[in-house]
This record gives sequence, C-alpha cells and structure tokens, in this order.
Amino acid sequence: MTQASQDIKVLVLDDYEGFATSVPSYEKVKARAQVVTLRTKLKNDIELANALRDVQILLPVRERTKLGDKELALAPVLKFISQTGGGIGHLDLAAATRRKITVCLTGRETPVSTIELTIGLILACLRRIPLVDRKMREEAWPPIPGYLLAGKTIGIVGLGRIGGEVARLCLAFNARVLATGKTLTDERAQSASVTRVTMEELFRHSDIVTVHAKSNQESRGLIGDKELGLMKPGAFLINTAQGPIVSEAALVRALERGQLGGVGLDVFDEEPLPFEHPLRRFDFSSPTAATPPWKSCGSASNER
Repeated sequence: MTQASQDIKVLVLDDYEGFATSVPSYEKVKARAQVVTLRTKLKNDIELANALRDVQILLPVRERTKLGDKELALAPVLKFISQTGGGIGHLDLAAATRRKITVCLTGRETPVSTIELTIGLILACLRRIPLVDRKMREEAWPPIPGYLLAGKTIGIVGLGRIGGEVARLCLAFNARVLATGKTLTDERAQSASVTRVTMEELFRHSDIVTVHAKSNQESRGLIGDKELGLMKPGAFLINTAQGPIVSEAALVRALERGQLGGVGLDVFDEEPLPFEHPLRRFDFSSPTAATPPWKSCGSASNER
C-alpha cells in the first residue's frame, strides 16, 4: 500500500454480520486505502463523531445508522457514500448534496435474496419450522401441525420488483394473491395475475400479509393497530421491507392479544434488535397465540 492510499480512509459502517471480511471485493479496497470495519452499533453522537472524523469514504451496510444533517456534520472530510441496498430512508440526500458528498447506491437488479427470504419466512411460519426444530430437541415427537401454502390467500403490500416476484412464486404454489399499493393499477395487477384490492380488504381477507412497500416518510407506520386488527385470527405477517413501515408498538399489541398466528421479520426499527425488546419474548407454541383456522397437513416434523 502506498502512502497516498494510506491517506484515504474508508469506513465500513454497521457490518454486524462480518460481510466486509468475507467478500473478496473488499480486499481490492484494502489494497488502495486504509479500511476500518465496525461490526457493532455506535451508541451515541460522540462515538459516531470519533468514527467519522477523518473518513473520506463511507460504506454503510443497509439502512441502520441515521445519516441526517447533524450526523453528516460530524464527518468534515467525507466525500463519498456508497450505500448497500436501494433504500436511503436513513440518509438525508439533500444534506449530503449541500455538503458536496456524492452518494451511490448498489444496482437495481432484482433483489433475489429478499425474494427468497420472503418465501422462506412464509414457509417457516406455515410449517412451524423454527418451533419444530426447537421442540425436536426437547420432546420425543412434538405434535405440532403444519399448514399448506397451496390454497391460501396471500396479501402483498407493494407490488413492485420484489412484491411482483413474490406474487409469481406464491402463484406457483397455487395460492391466491391479493395486492395493494399507492400506484398499483388494475391493468398491472391483471398482468401479474393478482387481484388489486384496498388496504382494508387485503388485511381482512389475507391468510398471510407480506410487506414490500417502499420505505419513506409517507410509508412510516403504514401498518398499525387498524390494519393488524383487521387480520384473521391466526394469520401471519411477513416484513422484509423496512421495520418502520409496520408500527412495532402496534405489532406487539397484536401479539399480546393473540391476534396473529406468527410473524416473520427480517427488519426492525432498531438493529440489532435489543435483547430486552418485547418482540423477543413471544412463543408461538403458547396458548395465547391464535391458532390458524385452516386444516392441518399433519405434523410439521413428519409430513411426507
């Protein structure tokens, strides 16, 4: 590494999973600059200021740390932000522009990872895979029923690139698909072989609701007490979009009253999710969790 490259400091922010140490492309960056990787959450502005003080290039992992005008002011020599993912709800783009900080997002190709994870969470909830896995270590043969995706009604909030692919895969499982969205038209819904409905109709009639709306100020708290209260007893909610789209307080209340049969969450208001967070305490094997009203396909552990 040359002295010139030593003078360039790159900060990889919020790399909780150790992604930057496992991807070969990062080695090319390390050959040209001084790279610092932070795997833990910065607790306050003092820690953030210390981390950003002499950083020219910032590589945030996902949308975990807020980067508003106040936070960007703590980075006096910052020139470039390369953001993983397509969302910038945490980033004040206008403030970055005023400070002459170039912002770059990753490509707009179809996000296969999120699509596959959504289907995985749907199947994990229906077939009770996490619960069965845990109980198989505690009991001889846990009598836990599983449920089929075939024949269920899937409600998709946001039929964009991700939501459209999730709809296609759910249709391949012979599920019925409803969709809602601010810009969704009947023509676009029909071309995707789904039925366009209102938000209220979607939550009232879906067995599984999966969230794929865009994250912005308008969608914050889009799903709250009203929407969750409309869901069928025992229905499932999946969120792989952004945590703030679903009100966590409303979700906790719905789980406390046993409204839902389960949830599949990949995103939270605060990441990592604090150990003391109430979402960590729910056990869907308890009597308080609503039982789905569908016919069981047998024990999730022995279905052939």
